Amino acid sequence: MNETTSRALVGQLSEDISWLEQHCRQQKETALQAGQLRLAAALVRNAIGPYLDGQAPIPLHVTVVGGASSGKSTVVNLLAGAVAAEANAQAGFTRHPVCYTNANGAISWPAHLGFLGPLIRLNEPAPSSLDQDVYQVRRVTSDTASASLLENFVIWDCPDMTTWAAAGYIPRLLEICGLTDVLVYVASDERYNDAIPTQFLQMLLEAGKPVICTLTKMRAADAEAFLEHFRAEVLSKMPGSALNCMAIPFFTAQELANPTTGRVAEFRIKLLNQVSVLGYPPPVARARTVRLAANYLVLHSEQLLSVARDDLNALESWNAAVEAGRSEFEARYRQEYLATEKFRRFDEALIRLIELLELPGVGKVVSNTLWVVRTPFRLVKGWVQQNLQRQESVNQPELPVLETGLKGWLDFLRKEALQRSDSHAVWAHIEKGFDNNQLPNQAKEKFQLGYRAFQLGLANEVERTARSIYEELEKNPVLLNTLRGSKLALDAASIGGVVLAGGLNIWDVVLIPLAASVSQYLVEYLGAQYVEQQREETRNRQEALMKEHLAQPLGEWLTSWPSTGGSTYERLHQALKRIPGNLQELNEMVTGALARSGVAN
Repeated sequence: MNETTSRALVGQLSEDISWLEQHCRQQKETALQAGQLRLAAALVRNAIGPYLDGQAPIPLHVTVVGGASSGKSTVVNLLAGAVAAEANAQAGFTRHPVCYTNANGAISWPAHLGFLGPLIRLNEPAPSSLDQDVYQVRRVTSDTASASLLENFVIWDCPDMTTWAAAGYIPRLLEICGLTDVLVYVASDERYNDAIPTQFLQMLLEAGKPVICTLTKMRAADAEAFLEHFRAEVLSKMPGSALNCMAIPFFTAQELANPTTGRVAEFRIKLLNQVSVLGYPPPVARARTVRLAANYLVLHSEQLLSVARDDLNALESWNAAVEAGRSEFEARYRQEYLATEKFRRFDEALIRLIELLELPGVGKVVSNTLWVVRTPFRLVKGWVQQNLQRQESVNQPELPVLETGLKGWLDFLRKEALQRSDSHAVWAHIEKGFDNNQLPNQAKEKFQLGYRAFQLGLANEVERTARSIYEELEKNPVLLNTLRGSKLALDAASIGGVVLAGGLNIWDVVLIPLAASVSQYLVEYLGAQYVEQQREETRNRQEALMKEHLAQPLGEWLTSWPSTGGSTYERLHQALKRIPGNLQELNEMVTGALARSGVAN
């Protein structure tokens, strides 16, 4: 496996998920979803990233979590075998993670690139109440049994699970939860069913974390009843289940002063055994952590991205408005310009086509004679066209029609943005773009660029189609001469039919020009129908060109406008586009790494 590739993937994925978390925190009532995203990013950079980078499985991480005043510090001290954690009755006293490790152990594990995200390691001791994005490592000297645990584990004491809204210390807690290999959940006898800690517990179980639940502070005689009630009222409603559930009854301060002796030792050893079992052997425990983390990320990817559902719905409603405006823009162009555009170049092509059908060379004598014979027809036709036919309406110039259509499109979108600006930040962002004229001015510049390309394509299209009407005949002498012969035969048949039907008489002065005119009219009619067909096809092609160079690019540009120019929604679009694919790729990397390690997972 290429380590550079895995590092880049882990870095980009954790960065995208972290950005999505911050975006989520700016919205109302999304603290829970922001917490899920923080945990997801922590799993990527603290569990999966180091494993793909070849980090040793030792030390494993055991993390102690729970609600306010639940007895976390007591449990930390039991695990450490010494009074290491600061017990304090003040709720929320611990504000940043504190790690406890063997007094003689090497501390090289925090060196992984991106480890613990924004948390910075303190170089000097500080009280647990320090409210900053930091963590500290404290060395512990304890008895042989605890030292044995600390050979393979480090112990984390974390801030309270009191509220999702604590944007400071809750993300620090979740950063460590992403790292942990074994999690000890602590709940007191009075608050073991509190809603917020229970939600945290559910999320951590969904993430596949091995959880040991400990209930504290009750009387020893009541311990079993509390455990049964906790299993029935809390654990039974969880999507997963804790691996073990034990009680640690109330102890006095004097008893807790030495966790390795007296009555306390019994419960301490039981807890140590449960943690040790889950951490043996360390390579298998770490492989389990990584496998379950990857599974959680893939299976819950849609849920993780659902925090952007409102943003996506707003963007989709904008897209629908753009498409509605685009349809109106295209319909307006078709009705106000194309429907009445005659393409005069085709009239010239029709004249050229009729001229081609006249006989060349000696045949010109016949053609000229017939031209004279048809003089009455031409005069009558000219009079009818001048006096009886409805005059054609003046066609509007193309550019003003398009500019008016664009204005209508933008006015429609401006109205939509104004009406919906209070519904979502996306629409407020768009309304602001209209208010400062940034959006319409950019749209007009885009229109001008597209219009120039459209005009170039259109000029070539009309000229090429018009020329093809007669050039194809010029390039095909056989077909041309066949048509000329057919036209001459039609003229001869018309005139000959008149003579044969009535013989030579005074009426021939009228009937022969009429017969010659009818044949000419038929030829011109058929030619006009062919040219009209080409004209209609050109209208269709011109409409397609307009869509290609103007309507479609403008629609795509307007659709993407909220997600461009360095806006929040540009970054959102990038994150939503990359995260699903990167999660799949990361999962494949994890699968490959586990297979190569030979560790069952």
